[in-house]
Amino acid sequence: MRFCFFIVFTLFLVLPQNASAGKLSADIDKALTEPCLNPEQTAVRIVEIKSGKVVYDKNGDEAMTPASIMKVLTTATSLSVLGPNYRFKTDFLVTGKITGGVVNGDLVIRGGGDPDLTPEEVWKISEELARMGIKEITGNLVLDNTFFDDMSKAPSWNGTRTQNPYDAKLSALSVNFNTVAVHVYPGITAGEPLRVSLEPGSGYFTIANKSKTIARGKRKILVKRVKRNGGYVMVVNGTMRRSDHETVIYVNINEPLIFAGKVFKFQFAKSGIKILGNIKKGKATDKLKVLVTHKSKPLSVILRGLNRYSNNFVAEQIIKTMDAEMHGKPGTHKTGLEITRQFLSNAKVNLANVTLADGSGLSRKNRLTAHTLTDLLVAVNHNFKIWPDFVSALGIMGVDGSVRNRLAGSQATGMARAKTGTLSRISTLTGYVATKKTGKLYGYAIFLNNMSCYYKQADKIEDKIVTAIHMNGDTE
Repeated sequence: MRFCFFIVFTLFLVLPQNASAGKLSADIDKALTEPCLNPEQTAVRIVEIKSGKVVYDKNGDEAMTPASIMKVLTTATSLSVLGPNYRFKTDFLVTGKITGGVVNGDLVIRGGGDPDLTPEEVWKISEELARMGIKEITGNLVLDNTFFDDMSKAPSWNGTRTQNPYDAKLSALSVNFNTVAVHVYPGITAGEPLRVSLEPGSGYFTIANKSKTIARGKRKILVKRVKRNGGYVMVVNGTMRRSDHETVIYVNINEPLIFAGKVFKFQFAKSGIKILGNIKKGKATDKLKVLVTHKSKPLSVILRGLNRYSNNFVAEQIIKTMDAEMHGKPGTHKTGLEITRQFLSNAKVNLANVTLADGSGLSRKNRLTAHTLTDLLVAVNHNFKIWPDFVSALGIMGVDGSVRNRLAGSQATGMARAKTGTLSRISTLTGYVATKKTGKLYGYAIFLNNMSCYYKQADKIEDKIVTAIHMNGDTE
């Protein structure tokens, strides 16, 4: 009798656990029944990080388009190859002697691939030179771009370029992500042109303001850069009501190297440093005297911005930098991607059916599997040299970055790290999530390819999967 009671009691304890374990798969299966999904081009793979055990797999070995979750490969590889504390260097050299604050020759700026050389950093450099007593450059401002090859985009990208910031050109010497911010404000009274300013200041553009302030009506602003008479014009059209708030539109730069030179020259002048010559392209020799070497923020910090805001420009700059540092300049995409593939291979990541076409995921020629990504998530977690900075680079769902509004206010808020990916008819998500009860860590990869879902619908599907892991993963 006691034996029978023991069996019944044991079954009572076990059955709910098995039912709960099955609930995870059931919840994921239910989330994937949305009619806007393409079942054959939908993949989900979930692994328990500590053991590597696969707890869910749907089409996990099918190669699909990853979009911006490609950036997690670039992130992991760069942390391993360059190191979390790597700093991009920009050298400032002179070709002649300095007498009484006057450089008798050229000032050469040698780019080192820094993807985070912002206007604030340009100001710091300019002020440092001024504090050194530099007042005048009798020669030219020479720009050395030889750390990279001459390709201004990933070779796999579409040949037609846009003016959008996600399509910014690449350059070993770049300022402000090779974009300009166009700030547009309404005028004081109806009928006046809108007020327009550009950031950073440079003299690279003139402004053609064809806009107007209106008393009532719809706000509509169109901004376009146009090449005219050997220079560039920022043409602003449209209307704003007097009560409207500022609008900021970002436009990429057509000639990054010249733009960088003009931004530096503009800031030098504000710091009291005159350049008597012109802005020219050139190459620094090893014999030149280095006045200042500017160092970027640590790579680990830059990677947080890369992933939280999905910056394509930063990712591609890193790909080329890895090659230049490992094999000597010029850095190229081809070899940078080979470095990425070798890192993945060394980490025992499944590379079957994988194609690496760029470092950012903008190219539709990229092909990854959910298996590849979950292997990477496990491998990185088991490599303490890069794990802390890798997971810190991912957005916190419901808290920051591109996932700040996802899972916000839910029980899973702050319990999942994620990288998003979006292209036309494609939505992807990958990262880590901890369970509610015990904090057991899982890695997940979700591919929704060739879908007809609205992007908010796709987000909800992905969020349901992450939530299911958080709520029901303890029993797996």
